[in-house]
Amino acid sequence: MLSIIIALAIGAGTGIAVGKDLQSIGWGITCGFAGYVITQIIISLILRKKVNAVQAAIQNEMNADRERINRQLNTFQQRQPGNMAGLKQLADRLQNEVSRKLLDATSRFKVFYWWSPMLHKQINAMKVQLYYQLKDYEEVDKLLPKSMLLDPLSLSIKLVRMYKNEDKNLDIFYRKKCSKLKNDQGAFLACVYAWIKLKQQNIPAAVSALRNARKLSDHPVLIDNLDKLANDRKKDYSNAGFGEQWYALGLEEFKPKAVRRRNNGPMF
Repeated sequence: MLSIIIALAIGAGTGIAVGKDLQSIGWGITCGFAGYVITQIIISLILRKKVNAVQAAIQNEMNADRERINRQLNTFQQRQPGNMAGLKQLADRLQNEVSRKLLDATSRFKVFYWWSPMLHKQINAMKVQLYYQLKDYEEVDKLLPKSMLLDPLSLSIKLVRMYKNEDKNLDIFYRKKCSKLKNDQGAFLACVYAWIKLKQQNIPAAVSALRNARKLSDHPVLIDNLDKLANDRKKDYSNAGFGEQWYALGLEEFKPKAVRRRNNGPMF
């Protein structure tokens, strides 16, 4: 906002000064517009440089935290091999600590919000993902309307929260914001939406979403799920093939397959 105000002021001042000096309204308007554009470019470059510096600092801290978490998890595995439940609890606790630290770190961007309102919405989208990971759904619901939702995770979180809140605009949101995305992004969102439609006992809507997404993506999970629904095997529908991207939504828990031991008979 401040960048626009400053650019307008400089542009107007330049236009008026040139117009009076050259006794030409045309040249005044041209130079005023040029002053506005140049000022906006300069401010944008300076702002981008400062924002990138903050992002780089936060990224370095995240990398250090990731290395620390890996060391702690490796140490736990060495001391308590086979304790998968304990390992998961430790991993969740450490990840939550990092998420809360990142939430605190987003306050470093506040100084730039007056210069770029869109940045505020971008940071809100980041906070939505962090609060969702912490299962603070009240904060998620507060921030979603104030966020710029562009990436698949943010969009899928919006779909899930609309489903959980029984929002009647769910179908409209999917159609406008998600259904046109291509490749892996579109496949993932279509499969999330289809999962929701199956839970709502609306099989035709699920099939329709997958068929439309199939025109834009060749993702194997999308193809497999469409085949299952087309052959009346809705119980076999699964988004597990998306891995962590799917399980991060908390709609299903990861269940490792049990490994059967082969019985080769008695050994002599």
